[in-house]
Amino acid sequence: MKKKFLYREKERDIEIISRVDVLVVGGGPAGIGAAIGAAKTGVSVMLIEAMGSFGGMWTNGLVITLAGFNSWLRPYRRCVDGVMGEWLELAEQKKGAENNRSWVLNSDPEIMKLTADELLMKYNVQCLLHTWMSDVIMEDNSLKGVIIENVDGRKAILAKNIVDCTGNGDVIARSNTKYFISSELQPMTLSFFLGNVTPIGNISFENELTIPFGPEPGFLGTDLLCKYTSRRRDVYIDRDNLNKAYNEGVLPCFGGPWFGGMRKNYPWVNTTRIYGSAINANELTSAEIEARKNAHSIVEYYQSNCEGFEQCWIMNTAATIGIRETRRLDGLYIVTKADVLGIKAINDSIALGVWPIDVHPPKGQNGMHDMYVPLPYKIPYRCLLPKNTENLIIGGRCISADRDALGSLRVGATCGATGHAAGVAAALSVLNDCYLSALPYVEIQKELLNQQAIIE
Repeated sequence: MKKKFLYREKERDIEIISRVDVLVVGGGPAGIGAAIGAAKTGVSVMLIEAMGSFGGMWTNGLVITLAGFNSWLRPYRRCVDGVMGEWLELAEQKKGAENNRSWVLNSDPEIMKLTADELLMKYNVQCLLHTWMSDVIMEDNSLKGVIIENVDGRKAILAKNIVDCTGNGDVIARSNTKYFISSELQPMTLSFFLGNVTPIGNISFENELTIPFGPEPGFLGTDLLCKYTSRRRDVYIDRDNLNKAYNEGVLPCFGGPWFGGMRKNYPWVNTTRIYGSAINANELTSAEIEARKNAHSIVEYYQSNCEGFEQCWIMNTAATIGIRETRRLDGLYIVTKADVLGIKAINDSIALGVWPIDVHPPKGQNGMHDMYVPLPYKIPYRCLLPKNTENLIIGGRCISADRDALGSLRVGATCGATGHAAGVAAALSVLNDCYLSALPYVEIQKELLNQQAIIE
């Protein structure tokens, strides 16, 4: 075992820069849902984000196909609204997002950033960008605040309740709250935009794309997977040739590929597939570097071998790699595959999930993978709550779920919906002067419905 060398940090007093009712850590869809949901409930709210803009994977991660709003099954019902719906509608007004029945909704990441800013300002959320949560302030089992690092140095923020919307469960880990992590994690993906692509074939861009499947749940067959799970069906690459190139060592490991984007000759591409842990700094660094290299290798292959891509080039890669799986809370309730399948009765529903059980495969498997499409299912309030840590609630990808359920819960609109519920609960807990675990779920449901969320 490698010897660890230690340095004793000098003890010092640090400035408390803010005292708020609710502090939200992480400014992706879950964090925006939590911050605005709490603010609309009537408490003081602060939101901190490590990167330079809000929106998380939808903006910095270039996940521009907004997933989780609509059921894939006929009649293609809308299952997420509330804060996420308000964000979507504002982006649509600026021609920066689709808002229809499609299984995913194309968006413009720059408009999504702008509209996120506007909504946070509208509801008077205190915001800090370029601000990293480095530690927590604990008293016994109660979370009292966090230590942050930014250009001002090391500071403290105190809060009555804290919402962990980091995706990776950073507050969970630093507060010694119990969590799960799989021995093998789903791969990461660095998305990118291409310029100067000429769509081919007899399929034009479809303003609304639904999958002819359902209303009964079930596994999507290979034919439907290949025809419909790319939002841009007017952009086509022969996947058999891609698999052959991989087997011959010409291409690196890849997924899909899946194409999206709102502009005809500038498709978005989701295809790089990198394995490693995003909560290990060395592995995360290696993943970012490998993903950029692989993106260029894949595009060079497209240029030489794929009709319509001869003159294409990478316009930009995402500012951060897309992460599908890291820590998951070990909470009061663990959402399981049985819950996704609708087998169990859920009374304390605070959001709906609709995305398939979408667990990307281990190393060595390329292209498409099987997905089970469920009916819309209820997500319980209990899966947002730790067992032994007070004043902490979770929203987004790191809520309490098993690995199969995570494959469905991890997408943006669903993360935003659970974040919205977490923010509302955190605010109501303050207003009612009670612990989060003692808050009646019917009160949360009532306020979520008042804020136009969908929970049934």
